[in-house]
Amino acid sequence: MALSTKTDNEDITFKEQILAKVRNALVEKNEALFKDIDKRTETWVPISEEDGTAITFAQNFKDIGGIFIYLEDENEFADCLRQLAPENGWEPLWCISPAMQALLERHGISYSQSSEREPKQKLVSLVDCECLVAQTGSILLSDELAGSRQAYALPDVLLVYATTDQIAGGIKEAFRYVRKHHGNKFPSQLTFVTGPSRTTDIEQTLVIGANGTRQVAVFLVDAG
Repeated sequence: MALSTKTDNEDITFKEQILAKVRNALVEKNEALFKDIDKRTETWVPISEEDGTAITFAQNFKDIGGIFIYLEDENEFADCLRQLAPENGWEPLWCISPAMQALLERHGISYSQSSEREPKQKLVSLVDCECLVAQTGSILLSDELAGSRQAYALPDVLLVYATTDQIAGGIKEAFRYVRKHHGNKFPSQLTFVTGPSRTTDIEQTLVIGANGTRQVAVFLVDAG
């Protein structure tokens, strides 16, 4: 085994040199680079007045692999869900969101409060959201509305109910929407979901849904 030949004095001197360099760096500050950068102006492409937030969200959401369905009212949503659930193997629906449970019960649609499934059976969760973000095609979810963060972290298929008055232009507006809705009592967790999960861990090849949600569908209902 090789033995170190450094003395304690040498170690102390080396430490003092490092500390001296740190002190000098703090005292002798260089002129800030890029000091003229505008940090207030939005960097996203503005939403066109012709398209509006709803169309912009739909386009961006579909571009990232999301499934978008527009519906005129709650009754049409219920009819659509009754049709799509058996066709796509979404039964039984897992739902622990209080608002969504009440909606399903109003329309006589069965659901489960347990996330347990048979092997190879898809876990399909129905949640409501804080808002949609048009510029990124994202969905802002909270554990408070969803019933638990598990409701959007565990499922293979995530179904999201939203209304047309829940669309924010950008991320800043989305947070303003949440603050207006909750006041100072923010949910314990807010999560942006931007399409199905993606990974390039396997041979640098893009794989959809390998480590998370495979499908994300948004049902946008006209608020009237």
